[in-house]
Amino acid sequence: MKASELRLEELVSFGEGRIDLHGRRLVLHGMDAIAQWRADLVRMVGSDAARRILTRFGYFTGQADAAALERVYPTMSLRERLAGGPRLHSLAGAVRAVVRSLTVDATAGRFSMEITWHESAEAEEHLAHLGRAAAPVCWILVGYASGYASFCLRRPVFFIESQCRAVGARVCKVVGRDVASWGPELDAHRPYFDIDDIHQRVQDLTEELRRITRENDANRDQLDRIAHQTTASLVAVHSRAFQQVLEMASRAAHFDASVLVYGESGVGKEVLARHIHRSSPRAERPFVAITCGALPETLLESELFGHAAGAFTGARGARAGLFEAASGGTVFLDELTETSTATQVKLLRVLQEREIVRVGENTPRKIDVRVVAATNRDVHAAIREGILRDDLYYRLAVVEIRVPPLRERKEDILALARSFVRRSSEKHSLPHLTLHATCAESLLGYHWPGNIRELENAIEHAAVLSKDGVIRPRHLPASLTQPSPQPSATPPGQPRPLAEVEHDHIRAVLAYTNGNRARAAELLGIGGATLWRKLKADPVPRFRS
Repeated sequence: MKASELRLEELVSFGEGRIDLHGRRLVLHGMDAIAQWRADLVRMVGSDAARRILTRFGYFTGQADAAALERVYPTMSLRERLAGGPRLHSLAGAVRAVVRSLTVDATAGRFSMEITWHESAEAEEHLAHLGRAAAPVCWILVGYASGYASFCLRRPVFFIESQCRAVGARVCKVVGRDVASWGPELDAHRPYFDIDDIHQRVQDLTEELRRITRENDANRDQLDRIAHQTTASLVAVHSRAFQQVLEMASRAAHFDASVLVYGESGVGKEVLARHIHRSSPRAERPFVAITCGALPETLLESELFGHAAGAFTGARGARAGLFEAASGGTVFLDELTETSTATQVKLLRVLQEREIVRVGENTPRKIDVRVVAATNRDVHAAIREGILRDDLYYRLAVVEIRVPPLRERKEDILALARSFVRRSSEKHSLPHLTLHATCAESLLGYHWPGNIRELENAIEHAAVLSKDGVIRPRHLPASLTQPSPQPSATPPGQPRPLAEVEHDHIRAVLAYTNGNRARAAELLGIGGATLWRKLKADPVPRFRS
């Protein structure tokens, strides 16, 4: 989890009469009211006493926010948690914080951080109510940054504001360091913090909030509805791995070369193929997709190339195939490696000659299509094993794109999950559906064997189980939050046969889909007929007496 991925709607829950930051009750106040309170403090008790009060106020708030973030994201790295302070400051609307540098050595106790504060509300309101200042005045912000970092590091850290808008600077700047790194420069600022008893109060509050959260979670109801699958889509990409895939696909889209897309089941190969089509000069023409592994050989050839009247039993009239129907557009051949050698020979002719011959005819017909093919197999292994013809491979793989599995692009998981939350919100008429921040640990820690398709199913599953419109970890499928190994028929310590491993995985996927074979076949990346054959086969040897 990265600090830049924090979202206000996942951290704060809004209800009538109550706003919560994971157990901490919040109250919205206008900044003008706080500014008036500040001005009254300065006039009533003097600038030094007012600064002390406001710094302590900010310090306690920073410590409490750091404790909340640690409760929600216990596995978040120390560096990202420290960067989370400025991010929370920005989300709260206090300031637009930009981290300029961050150095931390927890072992040695060294810390250094530089932040630029743009549009500081505190500085602006000071100017409006008290006029221009002779020294920096972002006292609450400074206290917050100091308290937040001190809690994260479990040792005192102090921020000092070096320039301020209230003094006439364009932006506010602060530097934070550990006590030893500051040296004597800290002496004039340290009395304003007076922090001796704050840390223990925050710790006590944190333990109490954890107890309340556990009790609330234990008392929530669940619904009995089951999710249905939808199609994944492209969303904002965070990972460099998938950015490279999109860059290659976008460049290839402008040319008419054939494309071979490969990757595990559920990574979004068809989505990428559609992206290529939409970005190409053929975008206004049809995009026709077919799953090759779902049809017997004879029927597949008829679907692809068409047939003449009387070509086979039931062929009452002539019919154009998909290559003709997609004239001027794109044909997407999914599960290419599930086709027979004979069909591959015919596909090779299509690519070489740009013509097809309908089943039952001898007359070739010219076609104008672009071919994008996909497989979930290792294409080079498929060639070595004789599953894929090498000459067809070379014709198809003018541009070859590997779509990485979700476990190799974890930076995209939360962006995808949020996209699917929005989609489920629209699909199921749940206008306020949100993803609770505590779900991030489960989503980021899971290995996602079904990739994006499995993630979408999991989010929709959770959406229909969320009674109050908030998706929490307990709404996610048990496979994410309570992973358990599948039982094995092989004695412990003995290597398991490949067929047994495959059989167990198929059974696990069927259990996940509640016995829905169509969904299970999609998650496994195989055709329905292939799934039926594999289920019929028994990998565990049976002995006769």
